[in-house]
Amino acid sequence: MGYGVGDHGTALRPQSVRADAAEAQLLARFTAHPVFSGIEQIEQAAFLEILLQRRFLSLMFPVMYDVGIDGLTDPTAIKVVREILREEYPDPSGETPSHREDLVADLVTLGATRAQILAARPTAATQAVMEGSFAVLAEATERATDLELMTIIRFWGEVLVSVEYGEFWRWMEGEFSAADAVSRFYHPHHHHDGRDPLATACDDAATHSGRLGACLVRLLDGDDGEQRFAATEARVLALRLDFYDQF
Repeated sequence: MGYGVGDHGTALRPQSVRADAAEAQLLARFTAHPVFSGIEQIEQAAFLEILLQRRFLSLMFPVMYDVGIDGLTDPTAIKVVREILREEYPDPSGETPSHREDLVADLVTLGATRAQILAARPTAATQAVMEGSFAVLAEATERATDLELMTIIRFWGEVLVSVEYGEFWRWMEGEFSAADAVSRFYHPHHHHDGRDPLATACDDAATHSGRLGACLVRLLDGDDGEQRFAATEARVLALRLDFYDQF
C-alpha cells in the first residue's frame, strides 16, 4: 500500500502516518474540553486565573528540557533539544527578556497586576499535574528510552502548548487589539510550537515540533515503537486534562 511522498521528497513512513492519526485523536479530545469549547464566554477574572495557574507549567519548561537532555543518548536529538532550550534565553548579554518574562508582560496586558502574578501559588491540582509531568519524564530517563523522552518533550513542551495557546487566542485576540499591543509570548508560541505531522517532519522544519519530530520518527522503528509512543502521549494528555479539569 502506498503512503505518498512528503514535502521534501521522502516517502512517508507507515508508522509515522499511524502515529499522527493516534495523536490527532488525542488532540481532538483535548480541544473538546469544556474550558476550550466555551472559552469565549469565560469572564476575565476566571480566564486570568487559568493563565496564572498555567504559568506554573510554563516555569517547568527549562527543567523538563534539561532533564530530558540528561536522559537522551542520541546526539542529534540532544542537539535539537539544546537549540530549542537556548531560544528561551535569546541573548547572552541579558538585554533581551526571556520567554517567561514575555509571559508576564502578556499577562499584564491582559489585565493581571504584577502583585497578582507574584502572589499566585499553584493549586493542589496544578501541583499534582506538575509532579506527575516530572514523574513521567523521570521514569523515561531511568529507562534510558530516547523514544519516550522525545515523545514527552515534543508533545508536552511543543504540540500541546501550541494547541492550548491557539485556543487561548480566541479569547485573547480582542484584548490585545483593544490595548493596541502585540503578544510577546502566547501568539508567537502558538506559531513556533505548532504541530508538524510526524509523517512530514524534517530536520529544517520551521517549527519546534517539526524539528523534534524528525528525530522522533527515526526512533519509531521497532516492534513496539508505535505502542510506546501512543501510550506516552496518552499519559501526557491525561495530566494536561487534569490541569483543566480544576476550572
